[in-house]
Amino acid sequence: MEITLKLEKNDFDITILGAGPGGYTAAIEAERMGLKVLLVDNNKIGGTCLHNGCIPTKSLLKSAELYCEIKNSLNKSITSEDLNFNFDTIIENSKKNVKRLSSGVEHLISSKEIEYVNGFGFFKDKQTLIVNEKNSKIKIKSDKFIIATGSKPYHPSKFKPDNINIYDSDGILNIKKCPESILIIGGGYIGIEFAYFFNSYGSKVTIVENQNSILGNLDSDLLVDFKKNFKRQGIKILENANIKEIYENNSNLRVEIKCDEDIIDSNFENILVATGRLPNTKDINLEKIGVILDDRGFIKINEKYQSSIDNIYAIGDVTGGKMLAHRASDDGMKIINSIYKNEIFSISYIPSCIYCQPEIASIGLTEEEIMSSGIEYNKSISNFKSNGKSIAQGEVRGFCKIMVDKNLQILGAHIIGKGATEMISELNLVMSNNLTINEIIKTIHPHPTLSEIIFECCLNLIGRTRHG
Repeated sequence: MEITLKLEKNDFDITILGAGPGGYTAAIEAERMGLKVLLVDNNKIGGTCLHNGCIPTKSLLKSAELYCEIKNSLNKSITSEDLNFNFDTIIENSKKNVKRLSSGVEHLISSKEIEYVNGFGFFKDKQTLIVNEKNSKIKIKSDKFIIATGSKPYHPSKFKPDNINIYDSDGILNIKKCPESILIIGGGYIGIEFAYFFNSYGSKVTIVENQNSILGNLDSDLLVDFKKNFKRQGIKILENANIKEIYENNSNLRVEIKCDEDIIDSNFENILVATGRLPNTKDINLEKIGVILDDRGFIKINEKYQSSIDNIYAIGDVTGGKMLAHRASDDGMKIINSIYKNEIFSISYIPSCIYCQPEIASIGLTEEEIMSSGIEYNKSISNFKSNGKSIAQGEVRGFCKIMVDKNLQILGAHIIGKGATEMISELNLVMSNNLTINEIIKTIHPHPTLSEIIFECCLNLIGRTRHG
């Protein structure tokens, strides 16, 4: 049975396929401009970040951080006869946080003049979308379309998740108990954060990375320090390593790992596959209507977010690059002005964050990238151990590293340590507005705060060092 959406002329100015952070942000911006907007998604409003990514994982990581802080305090100033955790409650609390935020986003969309259809949409032609909704098909006509369908975990054929023994980053959010041992395949952001989480609660964690290094795009100074901290926590890291075979071994999984020229044979209770993500572009007929994809299925776009079809645009994960929720939201805020006001935005500085302990936050170029480019630069490193707030908190691991050009504009900034993910925004503000470190130096930073680490780092760059 085919029905049509009951609107006058059955016509929309813009239809957005995907209701994640990029999609619903674009919908709000379009509605604010007075456009007739339709939002389509076959899952819940909020996308991967809200339901299977940022929010549930950060809830889990916060619980792990608190547990570790208490354990460490028991050896110092706080005493307790017994310290334990309820893993079921930890998982359940993360779901409660998701539910709370999800209802907020749903209320936000419902309060706007935005039509919403819950169903799977695919293109019939460049101006017609068919949406499978329950037992019906809805035909939608629209002047323009934005594809914001996000991404999904990549599953190598060798180790398909069954969500019993082998999990991906979605399935692991529903794991029933904390495993005694877990193998994490992939040393990117997702794998690293889950490694910290399970290690915090006593799991024996091994990370297998097939590249030369985990977190391969990280500035080398941060990488060295981070690896040192992870190894100190008891996390085993195997680089230049590949999984040869996985066998069932009673209640465990026996895994053969080739590491350089050695074969390591180990048993694990569970495996987490964190080998990257692929775009959700399958089955929506993009190639059929002429939208050009790359060899991995990502949509090719120009500086106006426009695909190879003039009225079809794309934002967020489906376009490749940094697959981050805040990047997708930024795309969503800009694209409507790009389409309807012909604005072209300069490339944004996108901060990258890792939320385990120690936290990592980076923006701009690494020192290796600067050196290879031949740009003349100066750098400064300011240590957390010289900061009053860090000392008071009892957490002095880490440093801030800033590199500037001859005009004192920031080329790259990298922070490792507790609070790094909050600190990076000040540096982003400076870089995004083409300011210099002089603006940071002229700004009074409250004392004691972690922000003073950035202040000191900038002072060092102009030879006004106050603390080592």
